[in-house]
Amino acid sequence: MKKVLSMVLSVVMLLSMSVTAFAAENRPVAADNSAVQIVEANGVRTATYSDETTTYIVTYDTVKGTICVSQKDIETGKIHQGATVSTNVSTATTRAASSTIHQDTFSNYEYDIYTGNPNEWNLERPDDDGSGQVYFMVYENSSNEDELDAWFEAVNALNNKEWEAVSACGVSMVTSFAAGFMSGMAVATGGVLTPGAITAIVGAVGATGAAEVLLFQVGTCCNVCRLAYQDVYNATDNMHF
Repeated sequence: MKKVLSMVLSVVMLLSMSVTAFAAENRPVAADNSAVQIVEANGVRTATYSDETTTYIVTYDTVKGTICVSQKDIETGKIHQGATVSTNVSTATTRAASSTIHQDTFSNYEYDIYTGNPNEWNLERPDDDGSGQVYFMVYENSSNEDELDAWFEAVNALNNKEWEAVSACGVSMVTSFAAGFMSGMAVATGGVLTPGAITAIVGAVGATGAAEVLLFQVGTCCNVCRLAYQDVYNATDNMHF
């Protein structure tokens, strides 16, 4: 039944992997975590980090349960503010019908595969404004099967890495980081966050040690998912909703 059946047989192996080679090849170099400046008062933690061109400001309100990422252009002083996102991340799916194969993540990258002839896919990602998810559907064919393979692997790798992070720091910190990433997408080029932005979000949620490393890797996996989603979108010849 085309490529999906062979992929299904390998799901157990995929779930045991910490990250796929696809993600590893696209991993950015981590920024200097020691350079993150953190100020906390009245339950609001603000993390600031600067690279050569941009200052990233992440405000995490632990009382209200919200997080917001802003970027300041060092040369012009102009500030771009992302959405204020609840740290209670919802993973509600767009389509009600039951799929044959489903994967969701705390970061709201998801897929459903309705096996048949041909297989039909539903692809979802976080909306750039932090308000929920956007999606599109395709039938698997020669125009998109390689891109769908990459998307399948990328979402599974993200899911694996998120659960590694949960083991290190708990669900609450992982969902808070995911919310921060969604906020940052609104001010990131093409929804792909820089290492500096990811580092500031990691600092804002209070991650240290192994959790700090794992959450940075979660952010990298989110970037890979965003690019893989766009690749399917650009390649397919039968998009529908």
